[in-house]
Amino acid sequence: MQGISFTAIDFETANNFRASACAVGLTKVRAGVVVEQATWLMNPLPGYNEFHPVNVAIHGITATQVRNMPSWSGIHGPMMDFIAGDALVGHNVSFEKSVISKANEVCGLPAPTLDFHCTLALARKYLKLEHYALSDVVDALELPAFNHHDAGDDARASALIALELARRNDVSSLAALWPGGGSAAPQTPSYYAAGYTRKLADLPQANPNANAYGPLFGQTIVFSGDLAAMPRVEAQDAAAARGASIANSTTKKVTLVVCAELERGGRPSAKVKRAYELAATGQDIAVIGELKFLRLLAFK
Repeated sequence: MQGISFTAIDFETANNFRASACAVGLTKVRAGVVVEQATWLMNPLPGYNEFHPVNVAIHGITATQVRNMPSWSGIHGPMMDFIAGDALVGHNVSFEKSVISKANEVCGLPAPTLDFHCTLALARKYLKLEHYALSDVVDALELPAFNHHDAGDDARASALIALELARRNDVSSLAALWPGGGSAAPQTPSYYAAGYTRKLADLPQANPNANAYGPLFGQTIVFSGDLAAMPRVEAQDAAAARGASIANSTTKKVTLVVCAELERGGRPSAKVKRAYELAATGQDIAVIGELKFLRLLAFK
């Protein structure tokens, strides 16, 4: 795998806003071998520095821990020096892409021109799994155990996934591993990018053995927008594990629309508008934000 060199990247955020990065993990790969790692905590940018309890529960980072750490402005230089123009690899890398874009925008920094490659899309291409969350893919490939939602561990896990899939499929270059190449300059992620929206046949099935008294059991859920706490596919898997059916569009069968933009003042999507239309006709359907969904998800 002499032709496989890249930097794997993972961010954790303090809240739903992409500009609220509070940690970054980086793993450098040269000629198919992990050669260097770096992890930095950072104080989220002013105006984006409120630590939501849901995010803290996921990654364990608190405002106290980062109070004396540099902000994005201070980390950006060392981070870009470490990346050194490499292609960036991550699991649902559209999230990392948007963190760089939004944080740079807030700081008045130019968006770097980088290629991004997604191990979530790669895993879906090469593996047949029930779920494709980072931990599921690591387990399926029998890779070393890791601390999920630790930025450094997640970056290394993403790197090892790419390397293991390259090894198993006798691939010796990034171009062969991801035909068509990556995507340049960070932008807001497309909700219809490869590996992001599942086909109907690939949606997870509701767990019939879940707690029947749980608030998600028996619900039919559609997700609108890009969640901050986890990839959309991971949210779908988690809801299905608690007995919910998952849909891709707002139909008369849907009872719950999870709108990631609801708490951010974004414009309602077509899925949300359709939900309000159905509610006006008397359908039992609700629209909730990400925080409420995560609270419902916490109910076992």
